[in-house]
This record gives sequence, structure tokens and C-alpha cells, in this order.
Amino acid sequence: MRQPKAITVRALKSALKNKEFILHYQPKTSMVTGKTYGAEALLRWQQPDGTLVPPFEFIPLAEKSEFIQEITHFVFSKLIEDMTLINAVNDDLVISFNASGKDFHDSKFTNIVLYALKNRFIDAKNLEIEVTETVLMDEEHAKVTLAALANKGVSIAMDDFGEGHSGLATLSKWPFTTLKIDKGLIDDIATSGKNHAIIQASIRMAHQLNIDVVAEGIEDEETYQILQSYGCKAGQGFWICKPLPLEKFIKYLKTYKQLPAKPVGLLYMAQLDHLQWRKAVIDSALFLREIKGERTLDDLRNRPELDHTQCKLGKWYYGQGRFFKEHSIYKGMEAPHRELHTIGEKLLRRSMKHCHWDEFTELTHALSKKSMEVLESLQSMENYLSVHHSLEPSEPSHPDFG
Repeated sequence: MRQPKAITVRALKSALKNKEFILHYQPKTSMVTGKTYGAEALLRWQQPDGTLVPPFEFIPLAEKSEFIQEITHFVFSKLIEDMTLINAVNDDLVISFNASGKDFHDSKFTNIVLYALKNRFIDAKNLEIEVTETVLMDEEHAKVTLAALANKGVSIAMDDFGEGHSGLATLSKWPFTTLKIDKGLIDDIATSGKNHAIIQASIRMAHQLNIDVVAEGIEDEETYQILQSYGCKAGQGFWICKPLPLEKFIKYLKTYKQLPAKPVGLLYMAQLDHLQWRKAVIDSALFLREIKGERTLDDLRNRPELDHTQCKLGKWYYGQGRFFKEHSIYKGMEAPHRELHTIGEKLLRRSMKHCHWDEFTELTHALSKKSMEVLESLQSMENYLSVHHSLEPSEPSHPDFG
């Protein structure tokens, strides 16, 4: 076993100068499609004798000494170089890399990324920047710089969620598009009731905030299936694939076996979205009916979405729900869902006019009846998935990538 040697800032500077830093890529898998949709670029220090120094042995020193900014600049430039080969295999992959909170203390790093985007060295759709809680310490400037990147289409991920003190309320104030649940929570998901509840609640709340969730550290099939059933959209970990050097990552992209495509968790989310929408309509109707004076729908603080294509269920139906497009129940759900929104809008508009209680009751009953029709369709599709356990092979391939 290699004994770690004392590492100095001088040694880090020498390693950077001598091009001893390299990137390994750990694939990320969509739990909806079962396909690899991206990867995380992870820094490794390959010494002249071939020894790989793991980042936990040198990154803390780099952070402390401010040298971390030089390392981040290297990682980004190397990523641009590697993306030429990666895009030749699949130009839709999203590759993420880690940036330090110190990279956002000024605008230097942000300007480097913006320059690369402007000159088309890299496409924003292929790029995700992962940051940890440390970025929150310099709140005002970090918000501005991250927003500048997000406005150009770069995905911003909160890394190691659950390790520190950040809550989802904090995340809602930042331009995060992705939440990465820390491996420490994932490790005990099958045995810890507390972790189980935290993860499930985090996935649901992130969904409400339109933030995607990636689970880190998936080490076995049971963990993968549990997360999939919760509606987690993506994951990475050694059970899927360990980090690979560039040439082996390229080989992986060409030969990997697709994981099970079983979006049962998203069906669960769709049912909750539907029930919340129905409750929001009835709550809003009661408010409009009982409030004194004239009111409009614009007066509602949390106005329910009345366009059946734009509510959360509608976005699922016309988006990822198309997984079921050949299913007769899926096809038959569109009309009742559209009718549900028509009834909901009528209920709200009649409530604005302080309609008689009998009419209000009749409309709410009609809404509930149509709601049950939609819900039964969703549950039938869920049952279909349970019977047809998977539409794809049930295990990842683990070819010898070294």
C-alpha cells in the first residue's frame, strides 16, 4: 500500500508545470432511460513513476493556499481539449467538473468560461459546474458570477448535498439546476430510516423546485433500484462504473450496456404533482369564493397552472412520459387531463363571481371525478411497470476497462 508523502505547494506547482495532472471520467446514468448521459471529470495526480495520488491528499492544501484556482483553470482547459474526442462519440453528453468556492471570489474564472463559450471552444449544453457549500460564503459576488454562467446555459450543480448545512430553501435562491446527494447519505439508504426519509424528501422537494437530482456513490443494485423508485433521475457510482482515464472512457461510451429503463419513480412524482394541483385549485376556489370584493386569478399568490400542457403533470406527459407513448392507457389520458383543466378553470372563474354553494359543490365533485380518472390512468401505468419489471437488461456491464 502506498504511503502518502508530505505534499507541499511547491510540489503542486511543479506537478502542474510538468503536466502531471490528468482527468478521469466517471459515467453518470439516467435512471429514466438507463443510458449514460454524461460524466464527472475527476482530477488525478499521476506522478512520473505512474503512481496516482488521490485528490483528497492534495486538494485541501490547494484550497488553503489559493493554488486551487490555478488547478481549476487547468481542469477546465483540459476538459475543453478532451471534449473534442468525447463529442466525436456522443455530442450530447453533459460533462461536469468541480470548482472551488474561491473560484467565485472574483470574476477571473467566470470570464474564462464565458470567453470559451463565446468563442465556441465548448458548448454550454455539454457543460456543468459543480460547487460545494463553500461557494455560499461569498454570497453576493458568487450569486452574480454563477447567474452569469447559468444565463448562458451552463448547468450549475450543488455538490455533496446533505454533508453540510444547506437546505433546499437556500438552494431556491441560487441558480442551481442540479442537486448531488452526498455519498454519506446514499451509503445507508437501505438500513437507515432517517437517511431513507431525508433522501426521499430531498428528491421530492428538488422536483418541486425544478432541480434535477443525481445520487453519488451507488455501490449496489439495491441502492440503484431504491433511488429509481423515489424518482431520482440520475446516478453515478462504482456499481455503474468507476472513474476511467479518457481513452477507456471513450471505449466505455462505445460498448456499455444500457441499464434498466424503469421510470416508476417519475410516475410516483406525477401522481403527487396531480394531487397537489387538484388541492391548489380547490384551495384557490375557496379563497376566491369567500373573499369580499372583486378578485381576479392574478390575485392568487400560488395560482394553479391552467394550461394542461404546462402544469407539472402536463410537462411530464408531453416530456418524459412519452416513454409510454405506445401504451393505450397513456394515449387515453390526454383527453381527461385536458377536460380536468377545463373544469378547474371554470371552478375558479365561477368562484370569482361568488357562485352559489350548490354550483360550487357540483363543480368540485366534477373536478374530483375527473381527477380520479387521471389518477387511475397513472396508477395503471405504474402497475404495468411492476408487472413488466424492466424493459432492458437488469445489470450494468463491467467490461475490463482497467
